[in-house]
Amino acid sequence: MPEYRKDIILDEWVIISTERAKRPENFREDKIKIPVTDAGVCPFDKGNESMTPPEILRINKEGIITDKNDANWQMRVVPNKFPALTPAAEPMSKNYGIYTSMDGFGLHEVVIHSPEHITNISRLDIRQIKMLLDVYARRIRDIKTSTKIESVTLMLNQGKDAGASIEHSHSQIFGLPLIPPVLEKEIYGTARYFKRTKKCAMCAIIEFELAEDKRVVYKNDDFIIIQPYASRNPFETWIVPKAHEANFENIEDGRILNFADCLKKVVDFFYFELGGASFNYYIHTGPLHLEEFNLHYHWNFELIPKLSIKAGFEVATGIDICITTPEYTAEFMKSGGRFA
Repeated sequence: MPEYRKDIILDEWVIISTERAKRPENFREDKIKIPVTDAGVCPFDKGNESMTPPEILRINKEGIITDKNDANWQMRVVPNKFPALTPAAEPMSKNYGIYTSMDGFGLHEVVIHSPEHITNISRLDIRQIKMLLDVYARRIRDIKTSTKIESVTLMLNQGKDAGASIEHSHSQIFGLPLIPPVLEKEIYGTARYFKRTKKCAMCAIIEFELAEDKRVVYKNDDFIIIQPYASRNPFETWIVPKAHEANFENIEDGRILNFADCLKKVVDFFYFELGGASFNYYIHTGPLHLEEFNLHYHWNFELIPKLSIKAGFEVATGIDICITTPEYTAEFMKSGGRFA
């Protein structure tokens, strides 16, 4: 029988449609192939550094910041050549009749994951993924020095169906002069829960999920991988720190390796077990300059696969229908041995 489930943070309903359910193994059978294209000259490949805007950061293969002449690089951070936002604008709102607008102020950066032309983040080993997470945290700390930037979004589009315009593996960093709607919903949702229970909602989720152990895919000393109870998408996957922390950029070095352990296992699963399925991932971290949210906000990582298409009901109602159960999906993910 179909079941409504409510997200305790967003206070929104989803439908788990067991009657229409597609079993997780069916997604593995319908493998999504990543086309290997002759892209010509790739601006992210080693030797083509002059094809990108002047870099912001260069990390060598030992994970150390180096200068722009060091050919032994592993990762580079550069401004997006075609940015959605620009630091040249001013973050000042203005009225236009009944409407409000603001010039497109902000930061839009690209993190190039490798000097080699790799097309999937799964090609990075755990040491390189830790290096990538270090770069994310370092860039947020640097961006935080600007009082004009209120929030940072870290995201990756893996595969064409997820919106990747360049196949060379890369992720993006956005710095905004405002708090985006999704983060705002999470902040207000966790504040509501805290006011009602005096507990962090995500801490409560972790405690319940570990106790029930139906949707837990993997855990280590510092992180838990789960299929969320109110999943909106098949194989929607969360990685959540066990320790309460509002801002990802404050993560300690020892814990970042355990985050890398979880992230590596997740991206390898999607690459090897689901045929390289396209997905988006993002890190939701607390606002940069609003310390009052630290009591109730808990940073988190979410991966959303592109395995289903939202149809008319979802668009018309805002209620998502997930055609797999998170309980069965969690068991399926563990069955292959990649989360041992």
